[in-house]
Amino acid sequence: MVGLGLALGSTVTQAAALQVSPVMVDFKPTEQAQAIYLVNNGKEPLEAQVRVRRWTQVQGQDKLDEVDDVVASPAIIRVAPGERQVVRVVRKKPTAPAQELSYRLLVDELPQKTKAEHSGLNVLLRYSIPVFIAPAGSATQPSSEDAQTETNLSVVHAQLVAAAAGKSNLLMRNDGTVHIRVSHLGLTSASGKDRILEDGLVGYVLPGQQMSWPVDVAYPLPAGETLKARFNDDRETHPVPLDLAGR
Repeated sequence: MVGLGLALGSTVTQAAALQVSPVMVDFKPTEQAQAIYLVNNGKEPLEAQVRVRRWTQVQGQDKLDEVDDVVASPAIIRVAPGERQVVRVVRKKPTAPAQELSYRLLVDELPQKTKAEHSGLNVLLRYSIPVFIAPAGSATQPSSEDAQTETNLSVVHAQLVAAAAGKSNLLMRNDGTVHIRVSHLGLTSASGKDRILEDGLVGYVLPGQQMSWPVDVAYPLPAGETLKARFNDDRETHPVPLDLAGR
């Protein structure tokens, strides 16, 4: 649900002091603002830059672009040791979109001027948090253990295509109006034995888009084998609908 990157510098700081919550932001169709929280679990003050980027997918790749319709305030924030600060994510014109809108909230820890005698490795964190604005007439995706709604898999279409060394790429298309989150990818053999391919997040498919991921399965998929995944917050995994051309 959240991307986490590391940037390396030349001075010593505490590692992984910055924590951000929640790790996903879901707006209702006309909701104007939500809050995220930055926590400093370290022993030194830290600063972070917070930005919003429009998130689209082009030819199976994620693309981030600058926007001005959704902003983060404040854009630069200082958090004392052991403290928590709030950042508001604000829509300038909170009208209901016809199709779900997607963004990424980038939280970058900024380098600090520490004591001159320190030297070595400086680990700076980047969080990339999904932000979704639900379309008109829609509720946000169920996101709790109590959620009863199952994902509508009729809008999900997939295909295995040949890759290098006899492996495969999984192409997945989303014909719906809201995102699909894919996780816990596995393979069930003809004898019923399960093999884990990806125990965590595989990725997202935004509405009207198609994504591609490498998978450690043979191409073509042997008869009787079933590719399974968890979609959004469904409690169970489901067979991946390999109903595009090919298999």
